Amino acid sequence: MPPHIPRPSICGGIQSALSSSSRAGTSSPSSLLSRFSTTTPKRQTTIPPESPKYIKIPEPPQSSEIKLPPIRGHLPVPRQVFPKREGDRKIRPGYVEAATPKSAAELAGKPPLTEHEARHRRMAESRRQSLAAGLQGLYDRKQQKDKQAAARNRSRAESARALAFAPERLDDVLTRPTVRASTSQNTTVILSPRRFEKAEAARQGHAAMLAAKSEARRDALAQLYVAAGNFIVDEAELEKQVAKLFTEDAHSHESVHGGNSIWQAKGAPVTTGLLRARMGSGMGRSGLDNEINKSEISQQMAQRQKTVAEELTGGRL
Repeated sequence: MPPHIPRPSICGGIQSALSSSSRAGTSSPSSLLSRFSTTTPKRQTTIPPESPKYIKIPEPPQSSEIKLPPIRGHLPVPRQVFPKREGDRKIRPGYVEAATPKSAAELAGKPPLTEHEARHRRMAESRRQSLAAGLQGLYDRKQQKDKQAAARNRSRAESARALAFAPERLDDVLTRPTVRASTSQNTTVILSPRRFEKAEAARQGHAAMLAAKSEARRDALAQLYVAAGNFIVDEAELEKQVAKLFTEDAHSHESVHGGNSIWQAKGAPVTTGLLRARMGSGMGRSGLDNEINKSEISQQMAQRQKTVAEELTGGRL
C-alpha cells in the first residue's frame, strides 16, 4: 500500500486563514470557507517499480503468513571462578602478574617511545587493577555466601536435633491410650502350640484342592475327546450337515411322533404360566405340577445313569 500522507492540523489552517484575511483587509465568505476547509488535496505519490508496494495485492483480514515460533534460549552454566581444589590461588599477589604479564620493555624499565605505546601501557595497567579488584570482590562474596550457607545448615541441624531429643508434649501424654508398661514393652509373638497341626491340615486341604483341579481338567479333556467325534472339520461334512438340517422335514425323523418344528419333535419348554401355576397351587395339587415333576424326575434319572456309566467306564460321556 502507498505510504500514508499526513493531514495538516486544523489550528494551522485557521491561523493561516486569519492571518491572510487580516492582511488582505476584506475577503469573501466563500474564500474564508475554503481557507477553513480541512480537506487536503490529493497528491500523486510516486512508487518506484522496485518497491514491493508497486503492485497492490489484496490481503485477507487474517494474514496467512507462517511465523516461526520463538526459539527459547538458555542461560549458560556459570563458571566456577574459585574451585575447591584451588582455594584462594587467584587472589594471591603473583596471580594477576602471571595472568597479565608486562612487556619486555616495561620489565626493563624503558619509557614508551610513542603516545600509542603509552596509552596501551595505561590500558593494560587499568585492566590489571580491574582484574585484581574483581577477583577480590568475587572472593569476598563467595566467602560471605559460604558463611551464610554454613550458618543456615548449622541452624537447621541444631533445630532438628532439638526436636528429636525434645521431651514428649503434654497433649500427646494426655491423649495417649491407656496401655500398661508391661504390655507395651512385651512385643514377643507367642507361637501357637497347634501350629504344626494347622500346617498339616492346610497342606492336606491344598493338596485336595490341587487334586480336584487336576481331576476336573482330566474330565474336561476326556469330554472334549468324546465330543470331538461330532466336530465338523471339512467342507464336505459342513455341506452334509447343512443339507440335513435346512430341509422341510428336518424335525420329522427326530422322534417317534415327528413334527414340523423342534417343539413338536422334542416338546415345548416349561412356560412361565406353568411355573406360576406351580408356585400358586403348591406341589402335587394339580396336573401341571405332576407334569413338571415328571420331567424333572426324568432329567434326574438320566443324569444319574450318566454318572454311573462314567464311573464304570472311567471316562466322560
